[in-house]
This record gives sequence, C-alpha cells and structure tokens, in this order.
Amino acid sequence: MIEAQIVTVGQELLRGEIPNTNAVFIAQELRKRGIMVKFILTLPDCRQTAAEQLKRCMLKKGIVIMTGGLGGTADDVTRTIVSDVLKRELIVDHKGETHLREWYRTRGRGFEDSDRLQAAFPTGGRLLPNRVGLAYGFYIQHEDRHIFSLPGVPAEMRGMFQDSVVSILEDMGLVRRENEHCMLNFINISEYTLDRIVHGIVQKYEGITYGTRASNGLIRILFESRTDPLAECLAKVEKEIPDNFVYRGERSLEEVVGSLLQAQNQTLSVAESCTGGLLAKVLTDIPGSSNYFLGGVVAYSNEIKRQLLDVQAETLTDYGAVSEQTAMEMATGVMMRFSSTIALSVTGIAGPDGGTLDKPVGTVYICAAGRDGFLQMERSQYMGDRDTIRKRSVNKALSMVFLHLREQQGSVT
Repeated sequence: MIEAQIVTVGQELLRGEIPNTNAVFIAQELRKRGIMVKFILTLPDCRQTAAEQLKRCMLKKGIVIMTGGLGGTADDVTRTIVSDVLKRELIVDHKGETHLREWYRTRGRGFEDSDRLQAAFPTGGRLLPNRVGLAYGFYIQHEDRHIFSLPGVPAEMRGMFQDSVVSILEDMGLVRRENEHCMLNFINISEYTLDRIVHGIVQKYEGITYGTRASNGLIRILFESRTDPLAECLAKVEKEIPDNFVYRGERSLEEVVGSLLQAQNQTLSVAESCTGGLLAKVLTDIPGSSNYFLGGVVAYSNEIKRQLLDVQAETLTDYGAVSEQTAMEMATGVMMRFSSTIALSVTGIAGPDGGTLDKPVGTVYICAAGRDGFLQMERSQYMGDRDTIRKRSVNKALSMVFLHLREQQGSVT
C-alpha cells in the first residue's frame, strides 16, 4: 500500500502560535482515498535544518506533501530546499511570473527578483495553480517519490489540494477506491468500556481495523477495511450498544442535530449560564442554522435569570442558581420567550472556584424541554478544567436533543 509523509514548514507552528490544521486536513483526505500517512513532520524556516530532515524523507518511496514556505518573504525557503535536496535547478514559469508582475503592478507594489520565485519549480516538475491566493505550488516525481508543495495558508492549501493534488494522485493510480471506511459516534460511555466491546466484535474480522477518539463526552470510532465488507461488522457494533450509539458519519453532533431539527420543522432556543454562549456558538457555526435556531440568552447573573427567563426568586433562594429547579425554569422560560418548539438550558460550576461540598466544581444541570411535553433533566459531574467542563456540557446538551429527535423520527416512520 502506498504511504505518505506530511511535512509542514513554519516557525509559527513550532512556537505553538497556530494549530497545525493543514496536517489534519491532508491526513483526513488521504485516508479517505486509502493512502496511509506514515508520519507528520514539522520543520522550521531554517534552510539547513529543514534540508537535513527533508533528505531523510526523500529516502522513502511514496508521497511527500509539504505545506508552507512558498511566499515571497525571506523565510519562504521550501522551493530552494527541495531544489537542493533533489539536485534539480529551479526554473521560473514565464506565464506564472507575468501573472505575478501584473498582480503587483495593479496594487502599486514593486516587483523584486525574489518575488519571481513564487512561480518557480524544480526542473522536471510543474506548477500547481492557486485559485485562492498568489503563490503557486508545485509537483515533481522523483524516482519512486511523488512530491507536492502547497501553500501554508489553509484556504489556499485546501483549494490546491482539491484542484490539483487529488487529480494527480488519481492519474498516477495512487488512490485506492476499494478502501472502505465508516465513522460511528457514541455518547454516555467510557472509551475503555467501548473499546473492549468493539474489540471483541472486530477481532472476528481479519481485514477490519478501527481507532477510537474521545472528545469531550463524544467518542468517535473510525472503522476501515481493505478486504471484508464493513456492513455486517458495523451492524453488530450498533446492535451491541444501542443506548450509546448515536449516528454514523463524520459530521459533527451539532450538524446532525441541526439536520434533524430542520427535517422535523422544529426550532431550538437556548438559555446558558456556565457555558457562556458556547452552545449558541457551535449551533450557529453551521451554515443554514437560522432555519431552526432562533436564539439564546446568556444569563450569567441571577438578576438576568429572573428578568429574561422568568426564573422565580424563590427558586434561586431555595435551591440556588445551580440546581435542577433553576435549569428547568430557564429552559421553559427561554422556550416561551423565543416561541421555539424545543429549548435547552445549562447551569453549573465550571471552576476553578465556586464549588461546594454538595456541588463541587464540574457540577452541571442540563434541561431539555419541548412544547409537546418533553422534559429531560440531567445532572452531570465533569472532571477537567473550565474549558473542558464547558465543552462537555455543550455536547451533553446536544446529545439530549439528538436522542429526543431521533425517537420522534422513529415514531413517525
């Protein structure tokens, strides 16, 4: 099976200034096409250090995909490094240079000789067009190695990958379409317990492998097969853990919830305290969410809970802001105020301070309510820092709505 190496170039990655989203995207896209990523390497904008490491990559056959270092600044050294390592002269594409000169001219910028390198590639290779930005990428086949160099700007990299890299991989016969894969998503179960159950099923299928990834209460398992069909194995896994299995596919939980809300002509509103608007944020990250998400209230103070959500003063006095009773009144209050068919509320102690013996840090109450009489209350006790507690609360809230909508869908069909 063909193997790939991903090499990202940039001092900002090594300093931790930005996450390496390019490597994540490329690895996911290659995996979909049956290409296994052997390793991911991040290099500095230092010509000598990067060249030494890149030489080691070139000793291995397969695919090398590089990102970063293709611009016109002093630290953009990828083209010259690849040229030196392969011992191939850099040549400048005339049409590409003309395009660059015109772009600089129309913006009143001077065109330096170093700017020409943005249209350069090693002899024997070719330029890859950039429909999003300025710097070209390039591709070159060197013996039994396929080397791609793409921009570091994520939008430019993704566009070039989809426009050029995919077609080249397909033309070279490097894509394995027979590779079968599927993601299953689970909630309300520990990763350890889930892994033991899944392992007991998968070990009966020689050609199937899987990997688990836990993220703030949601566990995703990627199943892959190059020989055995996945359908039978997946069906057994889902049947074995019906209460914890939620859905198939690589979409996020908020996307799936949104699709169900829209399909059932339902609307959602939210009332948040400890999550501080994060629940509304992830819902509105989804394009088209205005079709089903009406809005929310971040009611951090008790006064706002009373004024905007109609939480009773007696409830706050007798039971406290972090309580089942308050969560319930927050949910019904926001549902009435926004006239939604479903509402969610979250109130808790995200920490690091504010906990008590009865309600330690990580205590969260979540209420899901519906105009049809649906009402569900959950008290959870989460471990972790403030950010983790908030994210787990959001996923828990979304899962409660999802399970209700799935049940409603099943009763209709």
